[in-house]
Amino acid sequence: TIENWSKNMYNLNTKRALVEEGGTIEWISGSFGSHVGCLYPMSILKGDNSRMEFTGVTFAGAGQNLDTGAKVVHVGKNTSSYMNTRSISKSGGISTFRSSVVVEKSAKGAKSSVSCQSLMLDSESRSDTIPAMDIRTKDAAIGHEAKIGAISNEAVFYLMSRGMSEEDARALIVSGFADNVSKELPVEYAVEMNNLIRLEMKGSIG
Repeated sequence: TIENWSKNMYNLNTKRALVEEGGTIEWISGSFGSHVGCLYPMSILKGDNSRMEFTGVTFAGAGQNLDTGAKVVHVGKNTSSYMNTRSISKSGGISTFRSSVVVEKSAKGAKSSVSCQSLMLDSESRSDTIPAMDIRTKDAAIGHEAKIGAISNEAVFYLMSRGMSEEDARALIVSGFADNVSKELPVEYAVEMNNLIRLEMKGSIG
């Protein structure tokens, strides 16, 4: 889902999935708009060899507090889960990523990878990462990484030297940062998401 709510909305989602043997659930999320947003889908990997993927991008601007992430419970044998997210904050926006991975004793051979990357566009914004892991078997491979950064002045200068305005250069860099989500979408939705990013980036200079 690509969500672009009015900036005075409270958007609180409830999404759940029960995955049987050999099944796969894929969550793809783009969170824009709303004053307060919460997106936290939960997946239970009940069957052996079941799988979950969560890919998301969040853009929090002025006056926004967006809380996103996912929870997965590994129950069956040889289950796997992957979370890969990007969060962007500007103009004092608050972006929070929560991840919860539970591996039951029965989930022998479970694999889980969680990756969160955050891009801060100014010093007034905020980005938090809140991971939680409850691993109840030794026969599991679990990984987590979190990164935070800012737009490189050198990258902006390079694009401007090729004829782009500063605003367009920064918007292009942010669109590239969110590419992990857009490449998973049908073309028409990917175009719409990039347009939303450009709209959010307008007036971001200065």
